[in-house]
Amino acid sequence: MAAYLVFHNRIHDAQKMQEYVPEALETLKPYHPEVLIFDENSKVIEGNAQWPRTIVVKFDSRDAAMTWYNSPEYQKVLPLRLAATDGFAVLVDEFVPPAS
Repeated sequence: MAAYLVFHNRIHDAQKMQEYVPEALETLKPYHPEVLIFDENSKVIEGNAQWPRTIVVKFDSRDAAMTWYNSPEYQKVLPLRLAATDGFAVLVDEFVPPAS
């Protein structure tokens, strides 16, 4: 079952983010994910979200997503994103409708 990493954040250090993006994309290559959404101006239609940036990355499975996230290669560049943004990330499973 596919799994999705969803990032909601706001950039407060553009320089660190410019360093992070190419390095992070390089770490993704061996895992063959699909970046489904990369939106700098998400529109909040319910609630009070303070982060305008949304990224959704599809992985083949929850295990694949966590293997990438915990990989030494990504852990090396992760501090750049954490220093460059405020926000949060969640890992969610694909919705599979119940059989009728």
